[in-house]
Amino acid sequence: MSTARVELTRRALRDLRRLDRPDRRRIAGALEELASGAGNLDVKPLVGRPPYLRLRVGEWRVLYRLADAEEAASGGPRWYVLRIINRRDLERAARSL
Repeated sequence: MSTARVELTRRALRDLRRLDRPDRRRIAGALEELASGAGNLDVKPLVGRPPYLRLRVGEWRVLYRLADAEEAASGGPRWYVLRIINRRDLERAARSL
């Protein structure tokens, strides 16, 4: 099975660094599963915010999008992670996308 690339934005990297070690490990594992194409992830589209999706990892939400055709054709990452936030901050973060 091929592995897709996942790229984190600067903001997502900052969000990830602020988490404690166990949460970072859980999110890193979920991103690896996303890259490998695992079908058992809790992924839903963000309502009213296409093309953004959210991945649920416990209390945390990973906001990401699929690369567009031009980005994918150039061999870039397949997924762009924009934010990693607590579930209580999801609405506010979605408005800022």
